[in-house]
Amino acid sequence: MIPLISQPEGAPVGAPPITVAVIEDDEATRTLMVNTATAEGFATITAADGLSGLQLIRDEEPDIVLLDILMPGMSGLDLLRRLREDQLDPIVIVNTAYGTEDHAIEALRLRANDYLKKPIRHGDLVGILRKYGEVVGARRAPSLLPDFVESKHCVAEIDNDLRKIATVAEYLTAEGEMRRSRDIALGCTLGLVELITNAVEHGNLGITGIEKLRCLAGPGDSFGKLVRERSSEPHRASRRVRIRLVSTREYSEWLITDEGDGFDWELYVGGMDQFGAMDLHGRGIFLACSQFDEVEYNAKGNEVRARKYKQRAPAP
Repeated sequence: MIPLISQPEGAPVGAPPITVAVIEDDEATRTLMVNTATAEGFATITAADGLSGLQLIRDEEPDIVLLDILMPGMSGLDLLRRLREDQLDPIVIVNTAYGTEDHAIEALRLRANDYLKKPIRHGDLVGILRKYGEVVGARRAPSLLPDFVESKHCVAEIDNDLRKIATVAEYLTAEGEMRRSRDIALGCTLGLVELITNAVEHGNLGITGIEKLRCLAGPGDSFGKLVRERSSEPHRASRRVRIRLVSTREYSEWLITDEGDGFDWELYVGGMDQFGAMDLHGRGIFLACSQFDEVEYNAKGNEVRARKYKQRAPAP
């Protein structure tokens, strides 16, 4: 069987494989993560504690880091803080256990990009590796965009093909002239991936969080099969997600509109202090809110405006 992400879409021919660093002191969890990542076509490197993990990341510069929060010696939070102080920008997914919700919130404030809840489930890990593998592939693709554009308007449209989302998000980040700062650019790309994915899956295709969870826990490509079935339904087949970008010297703003029925977004937009929003149904929204300076839905819930300031958000 050919690995799913041996050569990411959009990566130059002959590009090195995507590397995942697993920094985890629990041997069973570390083995599970390494075996899963390897089976998905990733190269893996490992460390069993924070200090050696920090040195490993500095030496090898992996693309993705799976990071345990609670480790002897240097904690995952301290390691993450040092990474960001050193201006290293791998995609960091923290592993949280029951009772460590406050640590998870702090990790997101330190610019962790996502999280996994322990005990780690195979389906969750596969889903998160595939998603961020596509993002890394999109980041590796060459950009021909100039860095001297003062302002611009752009309209993009995407069908219900989930494989396109990472490429579209990376393009719209670059079009917003956010690449002057790699850290800001990565956050915008990841936030757009979450919002566009929600617009396709939950908006246009009407897939609920419970349905997605059941599919990810099921055999084979159950979720892909559900997406294909919903995409072929006559009343959904022609639906599109439209993204309007406005980029100025001060900020970039993306308006994402789907053709679904909308949802009660007020249940999930509660800010960084509501860990309950990190449950299944609000995960994407919560993560997007952590990446942008402003996130605002229309009353119906099928349109969301996300803004990122290019320096820092103005004082309220």
